[in-house]
Formats: sequence, C-alpha cells, structure tokens
Amino acid sequence: MKTYRLLIFKFFAANFAIMSLSNVYYLLAPYLKMYAIVDPGIIGWVLGSYYAASTFSRPLVVRLVEKYGIYATMVGAACVNLISSAGVALAGPSIPLVLFWRILTGIASSLFLVSITTYQVLSVPDEIRGSSFALVSAGCIAPLVTAVPLSEWLLHHGHPLLYIWLGPFVSLLSLLLVMSFKDDVMPGKKKQQDWGSYSDAFRLASVRALFVSIIFFSLTDACILSLAGLAMEKGLVASSFISANAALSVFIRLFLFRHLDRLPRMKMAASMISITSLALFLCTFAGNNMMFMFCGILFGLGMGYGFPMHLALAGDVVPLNLRPKVTSLVWFLMALSFFFCPLIIGYLSAIFDYQTSFRILSATIFIAAPLIHIFLWKPVAQTIGVRS
Repeated sequence: MKTYRLLIFKFFAANFAIMSLSNVYYLLAPYLKMYAIVDPGIIGWVLGSYYAASTFSRPLVVRLVEKYGIYATMVGAACVNLISSAGVALAGPSIPLVLFWRILTGIASSLFLVSITTYQVLSVPDEIRGSSFALVSAGCIAPLVTAVPLSEWLLHHGHPLLYIWLGPFVSLLSLLLVMSFKDDVMPGKKKQQDWGSYSDAFRLASVRALFVSIIFFSLTDACILSLAGLAMEKGLVASSFISANAALSVFIRLFLFRHLDRLPRMKMAASMISITSLALFLCTFAGNNMMFMFCGILFGLGMGYGFPMHLALAGDVVPLNLRPKVTSLVWFLMALSFFFCPLIIGYLSAIFDYQTSFRILSATIFIAAPLIHIFLWKPVAQTIGVRS
C-alpha cells in the first residue's frame, strides 16, 4: 500500500473534484430563480440533461480511452469540463445555452470518470485493489459535506455569482490534478493493443455475474432518491436515515478500508445486496426517527463495503484488455439504476403507497440476492479462484 499511497491519494482527489463539479449543480434551481426561471419542467430538463448525457455516453466514451490513452482523455475531459462549466456560468438566463453546456459537461464528466476508474482498475495490484477503491470512493461522498453546503451558503448569503463559478473552479482543480499524473506509469499505452469488444465481455460468465450484481445493488442505492417520499408518508425525518447511512459508509471507507483486501469479494457481493435491501425493507416498519436511523446504519454497512467491493470486482474477474469497456459499463449500469428506480417506485406508489412500494421492491431484491450468489457468483468463484 505504501508504494501506491501517492497514486491512491491522486485518485481520491480527482474523484473528489469531479463529484464536486456534479454536486455543485444540485443548487441550480435556487440559482435560476434569480432569473425568474421557476418552471418545474424547465428546471427538470436543466438538472436532468447532465445525468442523461453522462449516463448514455458511458459505453461510447471508453472508445476514446482505448484510442488515445488514459492520460490524454483525462486531460481532455478536464479541459472540456472547464470550458463547459464556464459556459454555464456565462449563459445567464438563456436556457438553450445552459442545456447545451450542461449536456457537454455530462459527456466530459463521463469521460473523466471512466478514464480515472479504468486507470485505477488497471494500475492497482490485486492485493490492495479493494482498499484502494474503499478510500477513493470516500472522495465521491466528500463533496456532499463540503461543496454542497458551501454552495448553499453562498446562495443563501446573496453570492450567486460566486456560487455559479464554483463549477469552473473545481474543473480547474481537476485539470491540475490530472496533469500531475503525467510522470506516472500509464497502463494500456500500446497503440495496437487489442482491447476486445463488448460481445467478448458479455460472453464471460464473470462479467455477466458482475453486471447482474451491480444492477441489483445499485437499485438499493438508488432507493435513496425516493426515501423522502416514504419519510413524509410516515411522518419521519429522511435525514435521520440518510445521514446515518453516509456517516457509517464514510467511516468504513476511511478507517476500515483494509477489510476490502481481506474479504472474499465474490462471496460477499450478494451479502451486501441482502444487507441494503433488508435495511430498506425494515425502514418501512420504522415508527420513529431512532428506528429510521438504525435502518440507515444497517444500510450504510452494506453500502460502505458493497460499493467499493463491486468496483474492485471489475478488476478481479475481468481480463486486462476488457477492463476499460467493463468499467464504463459498470458506471453505466449504476447510473441506469438511478434512472429506473425512481420510476419503479413512482409507478408502484401510484397504485399502492410509498410504504408498500418500498416493501415490494426491497423484498424482491432481497430474494434475488441469494440466487445471484448461488447461480452467478459461486460458479465464477469456483472457476476463477480469485478472492473466492
């Protein structure tokens, strides 16, 4: 770990920067209000355009990583993010311009994220891959307790211009960070390297197991988006669950990260799905905020270990030449789950209520978890014998 300490810190800082760019714009709605733009439909398009572009470009941007190399694509993505975030700041009340620059930022951010994760999957040795992803994924959460509160403070204290230029500031920070990778050894530099195809990836039982596991795990993660509706229906405070989840999740990734190197990741993956789905099921029976918080702690246990565990598995079970494509698809499937989960709960809630909807979805995932282990992960672990 000591040999790779500086490199892992760079991964942490780069993930912090790119997630800060995304999270700063959580407060776009109150910013646009200063221009008298309050239509919910318009706000929805402005907020969602970034995520749509980021999600659906992920299987495509990996081609750039394979063709031009990791360093070039990281620097290029950071430069485009700097330009596009400045474009958002300069667009003022022009919704077409804001949408254009938001879409461009989404594509560039997707390229940045795929590049940096591919670099980590290819460069970090097997024996410390789990702990490295645990530490680095903490950088993905850190903006929620830094960039978001700062953004909110600036807007509430009458500094909208300072707020909107936070985007270009963190983009510049990410550019400076990735430029520091220049002298590091970059994996996958061979111009004629055969990176394989998506069909090659899907032929592997290990990749299919990873993708199914990622989908079900991410669906539990995405339930957080609809938790406020459940809390409101039950007269509870959503932050009691969310804050407890975030606190334990960050604690695990910062202080118990070495567990990810010792745990048998293929055997444990489905267990993490069981824990998060069980926490969601139990929270529907919570009668007070203390019980809601306990469920959040249980959820944070599964999320703290499960998220970096699934990212590390992309390096455990995938051949080197297929790792860029599989990494991009892992992020794509995670994002897709965040798109579909609110729709699933929304349609179920229209028929039943939030409580019943959460029970149906979480119970379905909980039942699926052991099946994923028995029919997908167990055969792969027996065949590969890595971290089994």
